[in-house]
Amino acid sequence: MADKIYDLTLNFWNSAVIRAGVKLNLFNLLEKHAFSATEVSQHIKANNPRFIQAFLDACAILGLLEKEGDEFTNSALSNEFLIPHQPKYLGDYVCHITNYWYTWGKLDTLLLEGRTELPFENDFTDAPTYWTDYMKAQHNRAMMGQGEKLVENVDLKGKQKLLDLGGGTGSYSIALCAANPQLKSVVIDQTEPLDIARKIVAEHDLTDRITLLEGDFNTIELDSDYDAVLISGVIVLLSEEENRHVFLRAYNALLPGGLIIVQDFMRIDHKPTRQFLDTMMDLYLLVGFNPNAGDRSGDEVASWLKGTGFVNVKQIPLPTQLALVIAEKPAK
Repeated sequence: MADKIYDLTLNFWNSAVIRAGVKLNLFNLLEKHAFSATEVSQHIKANNPRFIQAFLDACAILGLLEKEGDEFTNSALSNEFLIPHQPKYLGDYVCHITNYWYTWGKLDTLLLEGRTELPFENDFTDAPTYWTDYMKAQHNRAMMGQGEKLVENVDLKGKQKLLDLGGGTGSYSIALCAANPQLKSVVIDQTEPLDIARKIVAEHDLTDRITLLEGDFNTIELDSDYDAVLISGVIVLLSEEENRHVFLRAYNALLPGGLIIVQDFMRIDHKPTRQFLDTMMDLYLLVGFNPNAGDRSGDEVASWLKGTGFVNVKQIPLPTQLALVIAEKPAK
């Protein structure tokens, strides 16, 4: 039984090691070449090879590196997920999650005070770095299968115009437009995520079909000729009142018979592994984003949609981190 306590207590060591590897560009260095600790020290300009030796050994024991003699190279795991040019890159996600180091470190204080604290509020990182890591992490998730599962579970045949509210880097508009050649999308978000989105959309040759529109999705004037609305990664950050407001805006933007797609952390799948993620995510959202945030139940989200006027509400659990709730605006 004590081993469980030991494991829980020591877990932060592991996340510190992988964060350091990403921040030091270690996995780029060792992608195609094997180096000794001394050689790695020289490449990354470290002062003391003894520290680097201990660090590389830790990476190896965690399965991030392979060691042969006194030389290290990437494991297959790192080559697949920790090299920036690879399609399944998760390094931005690693940085985003571990940016909360100081926040989690003072969890006892935050719980007593009932207070949220973002990483740039405690000087673990600066605001531009935090938000860049955050938006790129969302793109990592989309590329790791979330976009594919969205496409598989949402039928947009015949749909012509998609509104992506709070669409961030445009990752899910990209996935949906790539799968539906007739579809065009309007992504609404703030300047910083759209700066990242512009490059990603161009890389996918979709600049002629995805429009990036800067503004606050709560207040910006919306057209009313959309036949689909996507709201992804938004509802967990808002209060019930705010979510009902967003759903009403989506309803008014849709043509009769139009589809709303809500994608987020939601308590729909009640398997133990999913319950673990949802429970921990709920705490993380409260202390790390805002006191109105939370991992909502699928039933709760469905009731808000029905209260707005949507019909044919469906809750769809996915094998990925985010789940779906879809519904329709009644056809006249």
